[in-house]
Amino acid sequence: MDDRLLSEVQQEEKIIQVFDLFRFIRTYKQPLKINDYRDTINIVDEDGVQKGIYFCDLLCNTRYSFDRLLYMPSELISLRKILRIKELWFVIIEESFYAGDLTTSKEFIKNNKVANLYDKIFYFNSSQSTIKILK
Repeated sequence: MDDRLLSEVQQEEKIIQVFDLFRFIRTYKQPLKINDYRDTINIVDEDGVQKGIYFCDLLCNTRYSFDRLLYMPSELISLRKILRIKELWFVIIEESFYAGDLTTSKEFIKNNKVANLYDKIFYFNSSQSTIKILK
């Protein structure tokens, strides 16, 4: 990726985000069409319904401190309107072959009130190609 407006670190994060989006779509049971992946929230279409997807890697999400807005109800309401999305999904990314314990993910969801903010919450293990619906 050669985008002069993004720093090298931002370019790397964007590549990871797009890669996560493609792996999630490949594993997800229903067909999803990508409409936009330029921002932090990816926009997909599922059966004519616009949905926003936010990926969160709890182990190496260096953006977490900067993405606090994605845990604020007023900001998410504004994002829904601006992006014209009907649903907002929160996807926790795991990349371990030995993963399966959802304790850390569930604690994060509870501590950050994610269940109150997002319509659906998924646990996605890309190494095992599994998706678990947490909400």
